[in-house]
Amino acid sequence: MPSTAWKEVVGADEATRHAQAAKDIADMQKRKSAKFGVGRALHRKGLLVSTGELEVAEGLPAHAAQGLFATPARYPVTLRLSNGGVDIQSNRRPDIRGFAFRVHGLPPLPAALGGKTEHQDFSLINQTSFAFADSVHFFGLVLAASHGPGSLLKWVFKTFGLVGGLKTIQRMGATFKRPFPGFAAQSFGSVLPMAFGPYAAKLRLKPINGVPIADGDTDWSGDFQRQLKVEALRYELQAQFFESEAKTPIEDASQEWLEADAPFVTLARLTVNPPPADAQWQRQAEAGVFDPWQALAEHRPLGEVMRARKVVYFSSQQGRGAV
Repeated sequence: MPSTAWKEVVGADEATRHAQAAKDIADMQKRKSAKFGVGRALHRKGLLVSTGELEVAEGLPAHAAQGLFATPARYPVTLRLSNGGVDIQSNRRPDIRGFAFRVHGLPPLPAALGGKTEHQDFSLINQTSFAFADSVHFFGLVLAASHGPGSLLKWVFKTFGLVGGLKTIQRMGATFKRPFPGFAAQSFGSVLPMAFGPYAAKLRLKPINGVPIADGDTDWSGDFQRQLKVEALRYELQAQFFESEAKTPIEDASQEWLEADAPFVTLARLTVNPPPADAQWQRQAEAGVFDPWQALAEHRPLGEVMRARKVVYFSSQQGRGAV
């Protein structure tokens, strides 16, 4: 059985820092919305919205049969594929790719934000770890990058010094140069932990039947839809569980949880259907909220970066009129 000895460590200045980050990101969002139209602060460029179904597996081990996954069932899903940047730019530009989905139709259950909820959101990216250990450097990078490459380089060397800055640039370059085989063939991870009842876990979405995109093709949406015309695309939703603070830390977002230390358990199968043709549905789905804090209490997000997300994401949603 995985360990239940995980814990969160909340800094005394977190509330102040997160509030300032929310203000700074909101100001950046307004600036970008003036240029591109009203939209998200991050993952501004939506590539596709569609529907699907999540089928929770039978016979899960006790530590995995928590919350949404406590009972075998089928739930309708809305999903959004996106580029992670703050601008609307060519798919050929290096970027993080996002795969977010909302599971609907749950019975009313205690929510992570209080009250009750009938849905559970998951926000995944094509990475296995977060860019930085905490939110301070991440939001610093986002804000600097929003002003262009020159501002980003200036921020990197001012923040990390000459040697540390060169290492940071090298690490970022390796991340963005990693080949992306398309949304049908790429694995996506939560990279940040969440509660699983008394346990803690990270998630991975692993493709089953998708085919890598052709070399040189960056039409992510077109490729995805072409494959959907052949057959529904299927993925396994998997979890790896907290084992120890040394191997699977809660607060250090930059440390990857290695499969050798925390094996994956398959929780459910996600099946993606072709996008509905209804234009109004498309607009509403694209404008919708996909937020890891829109969650069951048993799956509340964990760690400092997730706690920062709670404040910043809500501010972003307010900024585009989504709440």
